[in-house]
Amino acid sequence: MDNLKKNFFLVIRPKYYELNVINEKYKTLFKEKFVINDKIPENNLDELKNFLNENIFNLEKKFDLYIKDIYLIIDHYDFINIDVSLINEFRNLQTHFNSSHDISNIKKDVLLSNNTYQLTHMTINKFIVDKKNYHTQPKNDIFKNVFLEFKFICLKKYILNSYQDILTNYQISIKSIFNYDYVNSFRTSENDSISILAYKLNNGLNPNEISFSKKYAKKLGFFEKFFKFFG
Repeated sequence: MDNLKKNFFLVIRPKYYELNVINEKYKTLFKEKFVINDKIPENNLDELKNFLNENIFNLEKKFDLYIKDIYLIIDHYDFINIDVSLINEFRNLQTHFNSSHDISNIKKDVLLSNNTYQLTHMTINKFIVDKKNYHTQPKNDIFKNVFLEFKFICLKKYILNSYQDILTNYQISIKSIFNYDYVNSFRTSENDSISILAYKLNNGLNPNEISFSKKYAKKLGFFEKFFKFFG
């Protein structure tokens, strides 16, 4: 039996549900898929309940543990993308972090003006440093002027609440939420597991994604130090 920590993923798509168990070495320990009949209306939660009823307890028995939390990978038309630019001009950010509240305020303003949505991903689309465009973090830690362009990916709260209500019946909480299309954009092969990719993204696969629960025990780079003030 694999003694590494087990991570549970539930993929929810219009035409199928899938349960996966991934260990810390990105190995799939369990996979169960249910294809939804074309005659069943889209987003019929009864089918999701049936799928979980048939698999959750068997899964817990198989691994001799209780599932406390689960990652959700959701494909749904009620996701929205919001692009926002940071219009402030910053100087010498490597030593002065007081302006980080401006970025935090952008996040708050986006959520306030879209209060029926839950933020699932926040990424940096572009770094504009000393009037030069970068799609990844520049290696140089010393900058005079920094502008940032963000993308927010949000999902309607009622969708998440409906899934949480179902999972509560099994005393399972939602650990993190992923947008299926966002995760799928990192696929390099059709054989790539969507759950393994999501787990890798959770562990920092995309350096431009801002994590809301990232630990900072390691030595921090410039932008990591910057973002820890509002993550």
